[in-house]
Amino acid sequence: MAHATAHAAHHGHLAVPVDHLHDDFPLGRWLATQRTRAHDLTAERTAALTALDPWWNPPWPITWQRAYHAARRQTEQDAAAAPAGEWLTAQRQRVGRLHPEQRRLLENLGLDLPDAAASRAKNSLLPARERAFERALAAARAFRQREGHLHVPQWHIEEIDGEQVRLGQWLSNLRRRRSSLTTPNKRRFLDLWE
Repeated sequence: MAHATAHAAHHGHLAVPVDHLHDDFPLGRWLATQRTRAHDLTAERTAALTALDPWWNPPWPITWQRAYHAARRQTEQDAAAAPAGEWLTAQRQRVGRLHPEQRRLLENLGLDLPDAAASRAKNSLLPARERAFERALAAARAFRQREGHLHVPQWHIEEIDGEQVRLGQWLSNLRRRRSSLTTPNKRRFLDLWE
């Protein structure tokens, strides 16, 4: 905990990459393990990590949280920072798929976000089967980012944008019926495993 405390005091967050070392301590690996075992942590450990960073174990991919902190840092240093601007623009375009708390974090940076309902309506132009595939793919990516693998129990349900996705069942079905996927979706499915 001392390394996590020191990192959070200096950087303001705990969204470090898995390979991050803090004073030769594998802080990134330690935090990844804490996230994986979050449901088994003591209330005291969970409270201590949450006190350091309320989003130490977000319901969205930790890579998003890292990108958010990079954008926040760049915005604080230079409001016209190009990389932050590109990432923030991408967030505006996918606002309908963001968790409400992700939206709040972005709005706190001063980002003017379009109405999420209007964005979802635009996405509803996709056929239902394609929307379901997109949702399940996002759930698989979130699970892999958080857990570091895709060995998902068949009963596992992942929540994405407030909707529950039966991720374990979806992956099991796709493994059996991979040949029925369209070529682009087959490629996207296979990319998950790389």
